[in-house]
Amino acid sequence: MLPREILEILDCKHLKLATIWAPPPPGNNASPSLNHDTSVPDTPFNPPINQLPHHTSPQCLNNHPNPHTAQDQGHRHTSAPRLRNYASALKAGTVVSVGRMDRTVGVCHRHTIWDRHIRKFYPKETHYLVSDPRNSLREGDVIEFSSGAPKSRNVHHVVERIVTPFGVAIADRPAVLSKAEREAERETRWAAKYLRRESKRLGREVDLVKEAAKAGVPVPQNQVLSTAQLIHRIHAENERVGKVKRIVQERVAESERITQERLKEAEQ
Repeated sequence: MLPREILEILDCKHLKLATIWAPPPPGNNASPSLNHDTSVPDTPFNPPINQLPHHTSPQCLNNHPNPHTAQDQGHRHTSAPRLRNYASALKAGTVVSVGRMDRTVGVCHRHTIWDRHIRKFYPKETHYLVSDPRNSLREGDVIEFSSGAPKSRNVHHVVERIVTPFGVAIADRPAVLSKAEREAERETRWAAKYLRRESKRLGREVDLVKEAAKAGVPVPQNQVLSTAQLIHRIHAENERVGKVKRIVQERVAESERITQERLKEAEQ
């Protein structure tokens, strides 16, 4: 009768393969094979075990407070923002199409994607329509562009700077608008739209200086204010907030209130 543990040696001379078989313990139907590696390779989506994030207890949060929390609490939701702030991400690409649309170019962004099935990175090209406010770009330019600037249904990016020009020097082209200049133009368009809307609603032209005097916000004679600044002074904190923006602000405020209550409960 054979012993309970069987030792099979396939190559006695070189000892290339040896396997030991033992019956599995009762109640355990699945056991890994000796030749099967159950470890998961380290990938961007499977980091090593010693680098996995761990949960932080409330005591650790109290011992290491966030230095920005106290400063931000006094400035959150004090007034409705004048213009919507969009999330932005910076990308680099090459201009491949110019002249088909006014103040809009086609840009090829080369990057890599992770294939979950093959578990490997592959190169990929993604084409974007990028806004060029002053027609500063030429075909072949390497540029940096950012998202979060919706211009139309298909244009959601804007050029930030020219990294490497092609053909024509940067000095011989119209300058690329900076973010501050774009925001100033955007606010100017918003103020013009506000005046048109109010003039149509009241049936007369709106004089912002007189409106400011009626609202009790006199404008000093030695101070020059833009149309947008006058509008903000007249309305102060009571600026018009759209339906979607109001819902977002209410939900964010409720989420922060719940977070503060949980932190107080943890401290107790």
